[in-house]
Amino acid sequence: MPGPLTASEWTDLSERFGLLRQDSPRSCRRSVRAADLLDRETREQYLDWLGGYIGSPSRRVTASTLVKRYAYLAVSPALYAMSVYNKELTLRLEHCFLETYADPERHPGGTKLPHLRLADDRSTEPEPGRRDEWRERSVRELFAGHVAPLLRALAETARIPPVVLWENVVVRIVPLFEDALEEAGDRDAAGRIREDFRYLVREIPGEPFGERRNPLSGLVDPAGLESGDGCRHRLRRTCCLYYEISAEYCRRCPLPGASGSS
Repeated sequence: MPGPLTASEWTDLSERFGLLRQDSPRSCRRSVRAADLLDRETREQYLDWLGGYIGSPSRRVTASTLVKRYAYLAVSPALYAMSVYNKELTLRLEHCFLETYADPERHPGGTKLPHLRLADDRSTEPEPGRRDEWRERSVRELFAGHVAPLLRALAETARIPPVVLWENVVVRIVPLFEDALEEAGDRDAAGRIREDFRYLVREIPGEPFGERRNPLSGLVDPAGLESGDGCRHRLRRTCCLYYEISAEYCRRCPLPGASGSS
């Protein structure tokens, strides 16, 4: 049922994830609708443009960098809203626009990477006693209807293994839930956060993700979140190619000799 986010909740999402609403005008160097990236020609043109703009050496590196950014911009606020606010953001591909600021140095973070603007900022909340059904639908719409098609398209064009892109999503999800659990205001809130994390990485099959198998379960061990030991600093199982666009390795790089890098 409809459950509008409050003004303070929108402010929180904007400050945490840089999420933009339709009524937040910015001067853009380039804007592309996420749904349009399912078109091969549009996708190739955008990857080549973005790669040149950020100094990426290849489509593989550009796609990996873009997916890490997209997971932060789209997946993180959606899951945060679901577990912390108990509300579902409307994040359909056709309503999401990747916008690159014309003057990034004048904005918080100063990044050349795109921000996400929502053309539809409606949200829902579960009916009493029906949260499990609502959560399953929310996860299906986010992943099977949004993230999975985009990742498949980018993997095909960039010729990068899909598992690399899915792990780029995972490295955003784990810290998100750990932070949410740490900030939980009461036992009920903490319980909901733990349950949602366990549901995502262990309980559901691949179908709600648009995949044959759950793409998260093999990439994250929920014991860290459950025990409170923390698992955000574990090494990745795949390389995100960050070192090819930066002078350093990512903190979780699995490559030999990368241990202790930034």
